[in-house]
Amino acid sequence: MAGDTPALYSAFIKDLFDGELARRTTLESKAGSVITTSGTLVTLLFGLVAVVTGAKTFTIPAGANGWLLAAIIAFVAACIAAIFVGVPLPYGETEITMADLASAWTDAPAETEAAIAGTRLEALSAARRWNAMKAWILLGAIAGEIVAIALLAVAVGVII
Repeated sequence: MAGDTPALYSAFIKDLFDGELARRTTLESKAGSVITTSGTLVTLLFGLVAVVTGAKTFTIPAGANGWLLAAIIAFVAACIAAIFVGVPLPYGETEITMADLASAWTDAPAETEAAIAGTRLEALSAARRWNAMKAWILLGAIAGEIVAIALLAVAVGVII
């Protein structure tokens, strides 16, 4: 039974790291959604402004201009923040050379398992750190998008 302990811990650490990699994928996917929705809403907003300014009988009330501009800025800021979530970061990638492998090739299995588990723990720490940063940036992007929608709603209220 005691001989199984290193393998159990090693598998546990690997599962934790795999979970962080899945979390990264989820964060980056959600950032893509922020980019898509913000980009779509900005495009629609520009289209609306183009149609309205092209109409001969309608002008946007002066009180709405600032709100529209602020909404566009907030949408663009949300997009930019979301783009940063997708920036490739070092998630604990490990480099092992032939010399490293040759020097450790004859190590005892328990020693090898401990070395691998230690390397995985370092990778797990890096992945958690980067994912926490990406989560905060994504939260900021979502908050920016919410602010932009609120600003747009105010602008529409002024126009109506």
